[in-house]
Amino acid sequence: MRPLRKSRKGWAVLGFCLSLALLASACARTPAPTASLAPVALTPAPSASLRLFLIYGGDVSETWGGQVRIGLVETLVREGEYRLGETLVLGEYRLPLDVGTLVAPGTTAIAEAIAQSQAFAPDILITVGNQATRQVISAYPDPHQRIVFCSFSGNVIASGLNRPNVTGVLELPYPIQTGRLAVSMLENPAKFMVLGDVSSTDNVATEAIFEALLKDPPHPATPVWRQTDDWEEWQAFVQEAATLDFVILGKYDHVHDAAGAPVLPDEVLRWTLLNSEAPVFGLWQETVTQGAVGGLVLSGEEQGKSAARLALRIVGGTDPAALLPQRPERNILTLNLAAARHWGLLAPFELLVTASVGGTFPVP
Repeated sequence: MRPLRKSRKGWAVLGFCLSLALLASACARTPAPTASLAPVALTPAPSASLRLFLIYGGDVSETWGGQVRIGLVETLVREGEYRLGETLVLGEYRLPLDVGTLVAPGTTAIAEAIAQSQAFAPDILITVGNQATRQVISAYPDPHQRIVFCSFSGNVIASGLNRPNVTGVLELPYPIQTGRLAVSMLENPAKFMVLGDVSSTDNVATEAIFEALLKDPPHPATPVWRQTDDWEEWQAFVQEAATLDFVILGKYDHVHDAAGAPVLPDEVLRWTLLNSEAPVFGLWQETVTQGAVGGLVLSGEEQGKSAARLALRIVGGTDPAALLPQRPERNILTLNLAAARHWGLLAPFELLVTASVGGTFPVP
């Protein structure tokens, strides 16, 4: 274990920590403007019913999808005064990774998802993830069906989502702020690694994360870019990190072994954490809670909350065309003290009072 590294930045760190918790600047190529989601002033009467149909993409983990659902339902119950199973009725469908998969003779999974949605007759259709958002919205036959997407990290206009019946929530990571967090916990770091898989797309792609950090590096450290979908090469990159000061981990969902079989994301993360000599920082909440040191992270629950607030505004009378796609109003500065302890890092007190603290570190 490395010796403890103590921050000596004093009040500068305090100012940084307080500002980090509030930052929500875009790091995207998405040309659509973003806006914050204020609490809804106009909500439907508690007696009104709301029917929602959720379609999860095959690129969305069950954990993330469950977090989205929790945030969605809790917000509708709290802010819209709905009652689940009574005035709030949900239908759900999960797509496979290959939306062309036949689920019945002559019927693909995407066609079945759309058919079930139409049969359910939702007030609002909610798509979760890049795959479901792109595939369902482009193929949906009813141009008047109101749709809210969430956990979408692509280009809104290029993906054909700038439609009068569509709005949604963007999933855009915060690598610059996470890099500054890492630098605040280390003594004069010189170089760090951005590590991720190959198959992630658009704004969560490893190269997009690297490019954002290259344009605005967390002084005095500069990034190096490592990207692969090969398990053996991934392990070599993790071992290379021993020569660097820290690692910012991107997506790790599409890593394959020598036989071409997928390595489970949880196993990729576990091996990386246990074998990296350099501290690992994350961009997604589950990455940090499972063992990365910290980050200004994305949360599935916050995605669901924001989607719920858009839904409330729509059923309250606002046209989807008047609601710009937007990031969640709240982003979570998260620290995992067990991970910090593993790598011999001490978080400044000023950081502890502004961050959400929690998580575990894997046992060898």
